[in-house]
Amino acid sequence: MCVWCELYGGGYDRWYLNPANYARRLYKIRREEAETVWIKDAPLPPGGSTVSREFIEACDRGDHETMERLKREEEQRAAVGHFGQVVTLEDALKVVDIMYPIVLMTCQCRRLMYGTPDEENFFCMGMGSGMYKWERWPDRYRGGVQVLTPEETKEVLIKMNKRGLVQGVFVFGTPYIAGLCNCDYPDCDAIRARVDYDFKLYWKGHHVAHLHPDLCNGCGNCVARCQFRAINVVPSRNKVYIDQMQCFGCGNCASICDQEAITLVGRASLPALANQW
Repeated sequence: MCVWCELYGGGYDRWYLNPANYARRLYKIRREEAETVWIKDAPLPPGGSTVSREFIEACDRGDHETMERLKREEEQRAAVGHFGQVVTLEDALKVVDIMYPIVLMTCQCRRLMYGTPDEENFFCMGMGSGMYKWERWPDRYRGGVQVLTPEETKEVLIKMNKRGLVQGVFVFGTPYIAGLCNCDYPDCDAIRARVDYDFKLYWKGHHVAHLHPDLCNGCGNCVARCQFRAINVVPSRNKVYIDQMQCFGCGNCASICDQEAITLVGRASLPALANQW
């Protein structure tokens, strides 16, 4: 069980399937209470998830003490303000049945990474009562929003998943989930920070990909679908290899495998991986 399930599971198998984690009283919070709701007892205020220039400079000069300090500080900020966790498409569709309203919105990561025009950038989803007043944050919701029905939301998620994008839930003030994103590397800042520098801003999911070697024909279709560098083809065996320690359990590899050589298993069922989040 991940730390978020222990803290906020409320008796549900997954913390993000607990309706209480979508029930933030946005219209009830007084101004003087807002800071307390956001940061609780954390030593640092919430901030963005971008790896700082100071951290990169510390990497360049091999200053591991500074690197670890900056990483701890950023992870503390993320833990109370804004972090994500990978979910399978199946679980993402379950989230849709819990939360309303849901809007399709532009992705800030892709805007910052590539300068993607708003009209080409509708990848992310916002959820909850805050979507009724999205106009208050014009920079966050550049390009406006498209309000979706639950059925339309599921169609969009399935379409994004077929393209190879990874689904993930994101909190905006822990434990309140208000984002359902469709991410990839290197577009997604959270994935990039985790894969490149192991910042825990994007947590591994509750599943792990498992290969059935006898069924694998080495086609490599799954390799291009993995956003976490967990799969490669082994030429000498004409099979793929899955690094389960690197796997985030999104299921993108399993969904593309025509040979049904890859299945998902519960992370908790594998002792070596049960605490690898």
